[in-house]
Amino acid sequence: MASMGHPLTWDRRLDPGAIVSGTVDVITRGAVASGVVGDALVIRNRPEEGRRRQVGLGAVTSLWLLDSVMSLPPGVPIRVSDLSGATLANLRSAPAGVIAIDNGWVTRLLSPPLTVIGAIVHGTGWRRPMQQVGHFTPFAQRLLVVDKVPPPGLMWEAQVAGVGVWTVHNGQLVEVCAPEPFRRRYWKPAGWRFAERAYAASLSAKPLTEWSLAFEGRPTHTNSATLRRLQPVLPLT
Repeated sequence: MASMGHPLTWDRRLDPGAIVSGTVDVITRGAVASGVVGDALVIRNRPEEGRRRQVGLGAVTSLWLLDSVMSLPPGVPIRVSDLSGATLANLRSAPAGVIAIDNGWVTRLLSPPLTVIGAIVHGTGWRRPMQQVGHFTPFAQRLLVVDKVPPPGLMWEAQVAGVGVWTVHNGQLVEVCAPEPFRRRYWKPAGWRFAERAYAASLSAKPLTEWSLAFEGRPTHTNSATLRRLQPVLPLT
């Protein structure tokens, strides 16, 4: 039976400590929307990931297939005769591990492999990164990692837009402005595909230690507290 826990609701504001806790993973280039690519902060659905590995199933990124899958309740058999011809055709084309069809009944096995709770855009300027991070508004909390603290006027712009701002100062990852929590009103195929694209990136991504300054003993700070544990410093790319 498919695991039931995702997509998750994350109603707290993301800060650098979320990565330290081990609850949130960073997937390089895992946030993809409207041609814009950033890094994804995710919470993994470990049971679903394990199930997919067992059946040899990777990311499912077909919007039409996900739309058809979402017409089925997870883990509950539905009569094939109750489905439309188009829905049934999409489901029959699915790779192994997405659904099970047996004796006139179809059961959804698939669930989201993770929940993307934040999307990060890195930049050395301001206007272009702000425009890029806006493409992630329908999907997750939005964060900019910039090379220096923006002036007050630009910080006001970020606060009004609900975009969080982090920067690296003296080797420390610093929260300058907290992001607005993301509130999902509907769970749609586009949102599921957003998660699947992050999962696809995770399957081919380099380990964190190869692309970050993660284990160099660099502490981090937020605007309200000093973290006691060591914090990965995200790359400025």
